[in-house]
Amino acid sequence: MTSDFDDAPRDVDYRNTSQRPQFDDLPPVVRDALAEVAGAPVMEASPSVTSGFTGAYAGLLTLRDGRRVFAKAAGPAAPFALEAVPREAAILRRLDGRVTAPRVVGAGPADDWQVVVLEAIDGHLPGMPWTAADAQAVHATCLELAALPPDEVAEVTEESFADAVGADEMSLTCLDELASGEREWPRGIPRLSSGQADELAALGHRAATRLTGDRLVHADLRPDNMLVEPGGRVRVVDWNWTARGPAWADFVGLLPLMAHQGLDADGMAARSPLLEGVPDEAVDSFLAVVIGYMAEHAQHPTWAGTLDVLRAHQRQMARTFLAWLAHRRGWSAAGTAQS
Repeated sequence: MTSDFDDAPRDVDYRNTSQRPQFDDLPPVVRDALAEVAGAPVMEASPSVTSGFTGAYAGLLTLRDGRRVFAKAAGPAAPFALEAVPREAAILRRLDGRVTAPRVVGAGPADDWQVVVLEAIDGHLPGMPWTAADAQAVHATCLELAALPPDEVAEVTEESFADAVGADEMSLTCLDELASGEREWPRGIPRLSSGQADELAALGHRAATRLTGDRLVHADLRPDNMLVEPGGRVRVVDWNWTARGPAWADFVGLLPLMAHQGLDADGMAARSPLLEGVPDEAVDSFLAVVIGYMAEHAQHPTWAGTLDVLRAHQRQMARTFLAWLAHRRGWSAAGTAQS
């Protein structure tokens, strides 16, 4: 890869990407609902977490009976989270603590808000920066997700990863327009040559047939959706986009960030049983369609209840996925990143 792929803005710090209300800022009916679904009055509320991309409440609560729980609450000011909270609660109830997911304590509506109370998990975010130990622990968790039998996966989700990601029309249109020159390359992402851009678009259009599968895919696995417990086990949180797809998708989705921070992504891919027998073209098609998705959405205004750092995250994802794909396919940057 050329230096053009490294000539980019500072990396997103996933520990500090949100501005959320504190527990005391919530309407009384919402605070009461959290206590009700938690099963005990709230005695102490820790400061809201600063990870994630929505403006919804999220934080640790200590209850009168001594339990600690993690609570989320979303209202009309955060419409994305308002839909996501009950969706995640339903998915987590079906998972019932399997594959490192947190258990649900309780969930429900509170006037025009939605709340969920989950098992509290102590740990640190991986990838701050990525270390070999964190990468190995994350890989072990990806193996655990992939081991869930297909019949149990079908009980958790009916969503198809191939349809939701591989056949996403906005992503594919973005790749086509970048290749044709109808669209400018987004800020912070190096331009490819005409031939490389054509190849990128062609790869993206193959993703729908390459991303079929019957295994559990979290589909949004990134540093702030994982916690490394003190014992080294990685717990996966924020289960909003769960789908059925290839066993390798979640792990491959993390490799570009690991490569960007100096880890041997090629070696990890070669050694992983998740990728045994998987054609390079399948991996590259996945990388391509994600580049299209991130490049498309990075150019949109942020929606209500989110911060501009969401778009910085999407530009970083497009940039790192493109860098690793270019490395895998022997491309070099044809131009500099847009500033």
